Order: sequence, then structure tokens, then C-alpha cells
Amino acid sequence: MLHVNWAKGINLALVGALMIGCSHTLEVKNISEYKSDALVQKVNKPITVGIVFDEGDNPELRQIVKEVGSELQKYTTKVVYPYNANGHNKVDVEARVSITPHYKGSGANFWINFPGFLVFAPAWNGYVYKVNYDVEVVLFDTVKNKSIDKFSLPIKLDIRHSSINRTWTEISWFEVGAIAFISGLVFTQYSPGVTPLVINATSRTLGDYIAEEIVNRLNASGLYSKIFPLEVTEWLAGL
Repeated sequence: MLHVNWAKGINLALVGALMIGCSHTLEVKNISEYKSDALVQKVNKPITVGIVFDEGDNPELRQIVKEVGSELQKYTTKVVYPYNANGHNKVDVEARVSITPHYKGSGANFWINFPGFLVFAPAWNGYVYKVNYDVEVVLFDTVKNKSIDKFSLPIKLDIRHSSINRTWTEISWFEVGAIAFISGLVFTQYSPGVTPLVINATSRTLGDYIAEEIVNRLNASGLYSKIFPLEVTEWLAGL
């Protein structure tokens, strides 16, 4: 009896260690690709930009577009989001934003789950996911009633993450490997629970990335006078 109790105790301790150790905090391996060190210059001519976003079946992406508005505010006079073209508040430029998400798992997750548990791969590597956003932006001059520019921004995020709701299946190694093997096949698919984590972790960076490109396109159009950095504009205004 004592021997059995000791065996159970050891197994419980191992299971506890598994529960604690087999998780990997969300990591975006390539987020630095969407951070710019370049100086983005403010639109010197006072203009108001309204952001129109058709969320379709992806209301969770509103957080990214909200951050586009917040970051865009640094470069222009006023930003209205959400903007309703039929409302009372009129803007000079409409930024019509659409984001189409694509979520993918990876075949590598099978090997991470089975037999990767032997080296605790879910904990130190995490499962592999791909989160891609196809961003389309149309800039429209509401005063002259004509298009200013249209551009696409492909965003491809390389994600690592694991949580106990998946890694618990690896306790099958204490008995037979069938559970870890079968779940390894299942885990090659994307985990929807990762989506809000990715949005929370990346929305500000991606919002700034999209906002900078909007400003660059407005500047390149030549419609909004000479451009100065924000600090220079404020210094000139104080003279």
C-alpha cells in the first residue's frame, strides 16, 4: 500500500509540474518588422480624417482599427472613428479600411506535441501559428469627391503560444501515448483562442504601421501643402 501511495504521489507531482511548465506565453517572433524607426512627418495643412471600417464577420479587428485612429491623431489635425459618411460631422478625407484575416496552424505542432513532450517542446518553443492580415485602404477626398490613393499592406505574423488547454493531453505519456498522438494531429490546426491574444499584443504596433502608411500616402499626393515633423510644426506655431 505504501509503495502504491508513493507511486501515486510521484505521478501527481509529475502531472503538477506538467501543468505548470507546459505553457508558453504568446510570442510574436517578427513583430519588429512592423515597427518603424523612420521619422513620419505631420501633415502641415489642417485636415480631418474619418476612418470607415466594414468589420463584416470580424468585429474583433475593431481594436486594430481603433489604434489606427489613435496613432493617426499624432500626424493630422483630427481623426473621427468610427466615421459615418451620412452623419453630421464631415471630414476632408475618408480612410476606408478593410482587414481580411487568415489564420493557420502548422504541421510542426504534431512533432511539438508528440513526441516533443519528451523535451517539453510546448513550453520552450510553443505551438506554431500564422496570423495574416490583408489590409486594404482607400483614401478619398470628400471635398473634391475623388479618390486620392489606394494601397494594400500584407501583414504576416509568426506566432508561438501554448496553454494548458492543449498541453494537458501530454499526460498520456504516463500511461499510453495515444492521446498525445491523436491530439498532435488535431493541434496542427489553428487555435481560435489565440486570436484575441494576438490582437491585444499587436494592435498598437499594427495600428501605427497602418497609420504611418496613410500619412505617407497623403503626403505623397501633394494635396496637403509642405510637410514638417510634428515638433517643428509646433515650434513654428509658437513663433
